[in-house]
Amino acid sequence: MKNSTAAALAFATLSGASHAQLGGLVSTDRFGYNGSVMRYATLADAQAGINSIDSIVVGDRDLSLYMANSDSVEADFNYMSGSWWYTTDTQYGPTQGSAGWGNTTGNTGVGFMQLYDSDASTDTNVQMNFGAFDGTHYTEYSLTVEGQNADANDIARFSAIDNVNDGGVWHTYNLNLTASGLEGTETSPGIIESFNQPTGVSGSITGIFEITENQTTPANQGFYVIDLDLSMVNWAFDNMASLTPEISFDGGQSFSDGTFAASTFRTVPTPASITLIALAGVGASRRRRA
Repeated sequence: MKNSTAAALAFATLSGASHAQLGGLVSTDRFGYNGSVMRYATLADAQAGINSIDSIVVGDRDLSLYMANSDSVEADFNYMSGSWWYTTDTQYGPTQGSAGWGNTTGNTGVGFMQLYDSDASTDTNVQMNFGAFDGTHYTEYSLTVEGQNADANDIARFSAIDNVNDGGVWHTYNLNLTASGLEGTETSPGIIESFNQPTGVSGSITGIFEITENQTTPANQGFYVIDLDLSMVNWAFDNMASLTPEISFDGGQSFSDGTFAASTFRTVPTPASITLIALAGVGASRRRRA
């Protein structure tokens, strides 16, 4: 298990009542997802949506997002995963727990996903923009991320059946969301920042994931068509008052420090020929399962 810490930035151009995206970053653990998965024997069948051999229901699960695009401070990134590290466990004492212990909606279980790209090399399209100015704040933020061919080098996982043999390839993946209830404010010329937790979300995660691992259950191999809806149902957020830090095994900082991560946004302007705004986040720790 490893940590990665980075700051978040996002750029956008002024366009009427909204700000069209030039680049940026999103950092939030606030959302959740649920939906369904259809299994196919071949990629061609999965792409055509014919001859399905299994269907799987995915219940409510927690989601962590950390995306960067054309960021002037951090290298481009791509992180979409269950927020598996949050825990309320206190087996090691009143303030130290075991990462993810008891967290069945962000950690292990059917529907756990992970895409830890780290250099955004699998992205084919990224769009971000602020909008819905209410006279005081920019209250909405839209994000589209499309990609393909994310494999083991990108830490690609989807737990369609179990969490032992869930490694493989995201042949395609698509994230579309609109977050609402933001308080985006122009804190200095050309810079918009929002630090509050969003209060609503709409959108989806779709794609085709191929499970290729066959260490113990080769029968899990196949092509899984993912169709998930985003939601505000989030176990870690609902239990934020009870979250405990993970015990440190290497003398380093614990994963969650017993607090729920803030959703933060910020911007940096680019050429003066364009009116630039941005949505950004402050430094935020993101983790991956290995």
